[in-house]
Amino acid sequence: MGCWRSLCSIAWFAAMSAGQETLSDSPQDSTPLLATTVSTMKVISFRPRYPYIVSIGENLKGYYKHLCVGVILSNEFVLSAAHCLQTNPTKELYVAGGADSLNSRKQTRFFVVERRWHPQFRMLGGNDIAVLRIYPKFPLDDVRFRSINFAGKPQRDSGIQASLVGWGRVGVGKIRKLQEMPFLTMENDECLRSHRFVFLKPLDICAMHLKGPRGPCDGDSGAPLMNVAKEKLYGLLSYGRKACTPLKPYAFTRINAYSSWIQESMDYMAASLKVIRMNRTVWKDGL
Repeated sequence: MGCWRSLCSIAWFAAMSAGQETLSDSPQDSTPLLATTVSTMKVISFRPRYPYIVSIGENLKGYYKHLCVGVILSNEFVLSAAHCLQTNPTKELYVAGGADSLNSRKQTRFFVVERRWHPQFRMLGGNDIAVLRIYPKFPLDDVRFRSINFAGKPQRDSGIQASLVGWGRVGVGKIRKLQEMPFLTMENDECLRSHRFVFLKPLDICAMHLKGPRGPCDGDSGAPLMNVAKEKLYGLLSYGRKACTPLKPYAFTRINAYSSWIQESMDYMAASLKVIRMNRTVWKDGL
């Protein structure tokens, strides 16, 4: 069965998260690693606005390359979208946090030592959720690092005002700071009927981007849909029809439907006796 032209681009979040953003792969367009590394962790007097949000990335020729967004579940676990990991199954990944900007010496980087995505995840088939284990553990000081409440549940499916927070592309060469975008949730039936979101699943949330020069963009995969004031997590960005398009609906994984699986995944990985072996990472800043 062929796909409609409007739906052929619906998997852009997965494509953009497959290891390459639409920005150039040259080191000058990647974020130079001027951050505190896990081997030289320092106490920095700095308070980010979103201490529970982290970047997931790779080492690209000595430079940190942002791929997706994640949220801190506990002192050693991060939640993100499964397509970010399944499209990079063997890639050595890192988590960066502790600052709102990717171009910041205040960020601290951690190794991803284990990853687990939902066993029933299929691209555009729902269950787009994964848990990562990091090393060393986050220093949850309520200043630079803080976990988020992942059991928050909206009282209704439609009419909930929420925000997406992510590091999506804003332009080549620009400083990558966390951006907050307003969204309004809608009934899945309405999303299907009015916007032809034929891949929407019962455990997805459909939410409309409300205002701004752009919608969720490259690098926003896995970004949280949340109540920022109450720090309640509702969903994780999964897909949309076209990258960066404003005033359009987007699909999010409904987090409260996966609370048990999230906890089971953390318990399973925490109980494992997996040997942590890491090669020394060589960064361009010499850290």
